Amino acid sequence: MSRLAKICGVSQGTVDRALHHRKGINPATKAHILEVAKKYGYRPNIHARSMSGGRSSLIGIVVFDLDNSFFADLVSAIESALSDAGYHAIITLTHKDPKRELRCIEELYYMSVDGIILCPIGKGEAFENFLHSLGIPIVTVENRLETIPYAGIDNRCAMRDATSFVIGHGYEHLIYLMPLNDSDTVNFYAQDERLKGFKDACAEHPISNEIRYGDVPESVLAATPKTALICSTDIYALRLFHTAKRHGCGIIGFDDLRIIDNVKIALDSVSQNTIKTAKEATDFLIYQKPPSESLPHAVTKRGSV
Repeated sequence: MSRLAKICGVSQGTVDRALHHRKGINPATKAHILEVAKKYGYRPNIHARSMSGGRSSLIGIVVFDLDNSFFADLVSAIESALSDAGYHAIITLTHKDPKRELRCIEELYYMSVDGIILCPIGKGEAFENFLHSLGIPIVTVENRLETIPYAGIDNRCAMRDATSFVIGHGYEHLIYLMPLNDSDTVNFYAQDERLKGFKDACAEHPISNEIRYGDVPESVLAATPKTALICSTDIYALRLFHTAKRHGCGIIGFDDLRIIDNVKIALDSVSQNTIKTAKEATDFLIYQKPPSESLPHAVTKRGSV
């Protein structure tokens, strides 16, 4: 606030009145201060005047949605970890919309949250500068950012291990299935890393392979013997499971969603521990404990490979 007061040539009290729309300030002076504040991206330090002790005991959670049970389980684990530490969660959903994500983050900021756990859809220098400008701790999950701490598994290593596991079963052709990303501005980190892991394994154990986006026609499976499908998410694997088995194809997913056991489908999948991820994320925000470089992953084997 002192820097803004100096730029505008007024007292800190005048700046405070302008930013918080209090009485006792000339309208023209107020308009000038607000214009300068906007130009320099200044935000009032709400956290310094929140609850006694400077903390609100609120943590914001920003994820894509809760349709995917991975995020539902992760949010549930985070809420439980926060509750154990005497904190409360405010959950917001971006629905993979970068503009909505910015609104979610700003709304959490103005609610005086003590920190944010973010699965980012945004990326790039401007986005990260925006996050740093908030002046509150932020940790990412699932998708990484260059300059923000991350809690979670090494997606590249996990997919490399899963692909090597499949190759070890004697298949002659691999089909890798992943979502299509046609935007340079959308954070696709986890999916990009999984693709790299697949390519790493294929380079280490040379094998015929192809990459497809979204789905694979049944005619392709019927015409390609000794084939295995490697799916970057369980969503694809569950959709294609019965088709793959009908044509004698192996299949593996990623995330080990709880629906797999709920519907009793014998699908192999890469598992990651949402409880450990939640603990690492919350420990960073509450106790300033840096997250591990990466958390353990495993291949849950049910016999589909």
